[in-house]
Amino acid sequence: MNQVSSRLGALVCVLLLAAGGAWVQAEDGREEIIQRMLRIVLDNNPTLASQQTLLRESEKLPELRTGVVVTGMSLSLATGFWDPDTRSFRLFPAATLGTNLSIGDPARALNAYALKKEREGARQEYRKIKNSLVADLLATVREILKLAGRRESLEKLKTYLQDYSDLIEKQVRAGVAPPEVDKLWDLKERLLGIEAEVGDVENQLDTMQLEAALRLAGDSWQELLELLTRLGGK
Repeated sequence: MNQVSSRLGALVCVLLLAAGGAWVQAEDGREEIIQRMLRIVLDNNPTLASQQTLLRESEKLPELRTGVVVTGMSLSLATGFWDPDTRSFRLFPAATLGTNLSIGDPARALNAYALKKEREGARQEYRKIKNSLVADLLATVREILKLAGRRESLEKLKTYLQDYSDLIEKQVRAGVAPPEVDKLWDLKERLLGIEAEVGDVENQLDTMQLEAALRLAGDSWQELLELLTRLGGK
């Protein structure tokens, strides 16, 4: 029995070491894959591209200027009046300057305000759509990694149980251990359940990856799907 325990312990250690190495390798390439996916989405998403076109068109429109305009000017250099005491007309030097000012056309000012508001609205909507796409992709990535991690755990458990079942069968055939039919049956039943769980996780991954690629990448969905699949560990 001690020999069996030592073999099982060694098997678990080997599995953990192999999993650790695979995890480090995955971490090395994961950031690059995510960066590539972000570029694909931001360069090819049709909703973002449409909003970007609207933004560019609004920025091409000329500025409508408003302000104060000088519409007239007057100048006088002298003035005079009749003095009844001296019974004479007197002139006094003077200089005055007058200007007429008018505010720009109210309708033109309103149009300028509307244009400025439209441009700012287009910029805000573009940023909103862009941020939403990034959040959508990263949320999908998190779910894919979570499912991939669950599948990996199930596959490790499946391997462990399968090896354990094979070991018991060999011991029974060799006469080292007494027949344990119920235990072997429970192991086989559990293995079938784990296989079904692995299949369900893989179906969830396939569906999620395809939906995300079609939703986010427009005509480049196949390129995004390939990266999402790689991220999921296939």
